[in-house]
Amino acid sequence: MGIWSLFEKDADEEVIKSTERILSTHYSIDAKEFLERFLYLKNHPDSRVIEPFGLYVTALNMLMTSSAVPPEKYSESMNYGENVYSEMFPYEEKTPGFEELSTVFLEMFNKDNVIPRKMFIGSIYDLFSDKFNYMKWVKCIIGFYSAHKMIDTYVKPYAIEARAYFLDEDCFTANLINVTTKLQETADQQALYEEELEKLRRMSGIYDVNEASLLDAVRKIKMAQVLHDQITELGKIVEERVSILDATSRNSLIDVKTVCEDEVNKAKYELSIISEKLNQAYEDCVAEQKKAVLYEKRKLVDETFAEAEERLSQLKQAAQKVINTVKLEMPEGITQVQIEAAQKTSEIRVTAPAVTDGISRAVDYINMHNEQYAHAGKSQHTVTDNDAEIPEVNPLLDESKSFSERYKEAMDKKTYMIAMGEHFHNMFDDVLIAVMENSNPYLIGPSGCGKTYMVSQIARILGMDFIDIGYINEEYDILGFQTADGGYSRPNFYRCYKYGKIAFCDELDNGNSRATVKLNSFLSNVEDASYNFPNGENVKRHPNFRLIGAGNTDGSGADSNYNAREKIEESVQQRFTPIYIGYDNEVEKKILSDYPEWYTFLRLFRDATSEWGRNNYGDAPGIITTRDAARIKKYLDNRSFGMNKILDYEFIQTKDETYLAFIQDYIRQHISEEKAADEIFRTFSEMLDARRG
Repeated sequence: MGIWSLFEKDADEEVIKSTERILSTHYSIDAKEFLERFLYLKNHPDSRVIEPFGLYVTALNMLMTSSAVPPEKYSESMNYGENVYSEMFPYEEKTPGFEELSTVFLEMFNKDNVIPRKMFIGSIYDLFSDKFNYMKWVKCIIGFYSAHKMIDTYVKPYAIEARAYFLDEDCFTANLINVTTKLQETADQQALYEEELEKLRRMSGIYDVNEASLLDAVRKIKMAQVLHDQITELGKIVEERVSILDATSRNSLIDVKTVCEDEVNKAKYELSIISEKLNQAYEDCVAEQKKAVLYEKRKLVDETFAEAEERLSQLKQAAQKVINTVKLEMPEGITQVQIEAAQKTSEIRVTAPAVTDGISRAVDYINMHNEQYAHAGKSQHTVTDNDAEIPEVNPLLDESKSFSERYKEAMDKKTYMIAMGEHFHNMFDDVLIAVMENSNPYLIGPSGCGKTYMVSQIARILGMDFIDIGYINEEYDILGFQTADGGYSRPNFYRCYKYGKIAFCDELDNGNSRATVKLNSFLSNVEDASYNFPNGENVKRHPNFRLIGAGNTDGSGADSNYNAREKIEESVQQRFTPIYIGYDNEVEKKILSDYPEWYTFLRLFRDATSEWGRNNYGDAPGIITTRDAARIKKYLDNRSFGMNKILDYEFIQTKDETYLAFIQDYIRQHISEEKAADEIFRTFSEMLDARRG
């Protein structure tokens, strides 16, 4: 009897009566007509579309209680629901999976869902074997009143064609949701529709091939066949010559082998004689050195003892002199001056019944003139800390001042640095604001785009130290550890947290994600935060402390260029503010301001790599970085490498020939707009042609 068994019991009548009472409270004509219709269907099973009647009543209850449909629209909505029922249940209660589909059907009556908005699309519904996936898709179009036209024009045909490319229905569902969302947000829906279909066709190995391409392919095959025949003929000639050379070389090899064996035997005999002579010379040298070392040892010991006795005598005389001076200047009230034997503790103790100014002066005098003796022979174990003094709050980070005032002061410093020849990335201001606002920025960008240099510039503007603690492999990289002798090894992170420095976690996505989670304890940035480090010290977070992360990926894991990166744990990501850095052409333009032709070529090369990435749906390998631009400038300034070697080392080596051919073709198409780089591109092309042979 399934999920509707309850409606066949006495409780069923109670639900129907409750529904009648609710409908009776509405006094509009439409509501009264619907009530009559409801009572008629209750008593005339043959006139019902939705069976069992319990399903009809449950759907109506959901429409009345969970949706925004007014009573005047009940008839219209339930009529639409009956049409949907007919499409979903062609065999009524005998439709396979009736109970599971009934759950989907009832879900459509919820507030702002399919039935109230008349958003059921049967042609798309039929594409799903799991109808819950259909409901997932429906949720992405609910709320868009203009969606009907878009669905009829683009979504339906896309879904019907796309379904054939997916064996996994979950993948199909995700793709359809993604494309539907993009269609809702884009202005050019036709272009997006064609682009997404083209992607699917390419993924499935479907490409447009015209007759001209086929003829060209046939022509190339014929040429290849001719070349193959020629190579085969050349191969035969080569084999003949090789056989001749082989015979000649075999005879020569026998002669050479005989001569070599004779020379080797002669050399072995001579080496054995030399080895015996060397062994004897080594033994004689060792014996001589032993004698010299023993003599020097005795001499050094005698000198050391003599110096020690002389020094001890001087110390005793100096101590006696100080004691005599103290006795002469000793104020009244001091009862005893006790001098313990120098050979035991080498300390001077002054004891008195009470502390007086005179005693203090005497002790100060002794400490001033005899400090080197006061602690002689005393074993001490202390832990020093170079940052023992806790600094004041940085004025640029002091939140008691207005942000606009602090930011203006920082920008004034930046203006001065620019005037002194410094270059700043176009994202610098955003990162600086995130640091000043204590937002834990996470800098995302490819290798060489200037992330570390940017952090050093921020540190200089703020007048702070920054420490690159590198990627985090274990928890002790953050917390430190207890040493075997009971001490505590302070990590750089501890010093940043306690003394208010910038902790720079570079390559955050290259560390151990389990250890990186430990950063959560330091990323909350609440006022008066503190942490108990392994040495038992409760360290209060300094107001100047700032944490900056950086990585080559967005933290979601490896990609095509950075395939060893780890996924950063979600709780850590949520505490960082992600800021994409990327390459800044303006920075490189300033770096290469004395060499505009090289800047032009570098920019064209990078544009070509970007185009490669778009055409191949991924990141391009071998991109040119800001670090490369600085290196090129150095070569040119010092005249250390010429044009050919710079092109070879920075632009050509380690790159695939197909990739370089694409870049060459792209630059050739755009070089007419950038005449400054003509000579560099011509040399670049000649080197590529020579490489291909």
